[in-house]
Amino acid sequence: MVITQDYADVPVGDRAMRTFVAAPRAPGRYPGVVFYSDIFQLTGSTLRWCMRLAGYGFVVAAPEIYHRIEPAGTVLEFDDEGKRRGQADAEATSVADFDDDIRAALDWLEADDRVAAGGLCATGHCTGGHLGFRAAFDERVRATALWYPTGLHDGKLARPMPPEAGRRW
Repeated sequence: MVITQDYADVPVGDRAMRTFVAAPRAPGRYPGVVFYSDIFQLTGSTLRWCMRLAGYGFVVAAPEIYHRIEPAGTVLEFDDEGKRRGQADAEATSVADFDDDIRAALDWLEADDRVAAGGLCATGHCTGGHLGFRAAFDERVRATALWYPTGLHDGKLARPMPPEAGRRW
């Protein structure tokens, strides 16, 4: 299937969350997938996954998970420094902020004219697997596929929410 690829600025409060979007070029309505990356953000391998899914008939939106910390377009290297920086970015982001980003990405994808009604899904790997898992708590998400989700066993993803914040979903 022939696809399109572009970037969109998804609004999150008063910020823009840069998001890679790959979709079938053919007219129609398709399932939408929010694709969450690992700590290195939108690397070439992550973008190839998104394009492959789009080729199978999905509208795929992959947000930059550290848009509050890193400049738009930042891709961290697959080396020790990139790993350290990515882990530090994860620890500097609050769970509440990650949850706001998830909701914003789902809202944006749901509003896209190419996405079939009731057809939202989430996926991700490593840190993105944890974010995809959190996305599954949104009742609009019909399916998830996650691999190597970081922090599910110990609850460590980011800075914890304060107890007074309560459950977000």
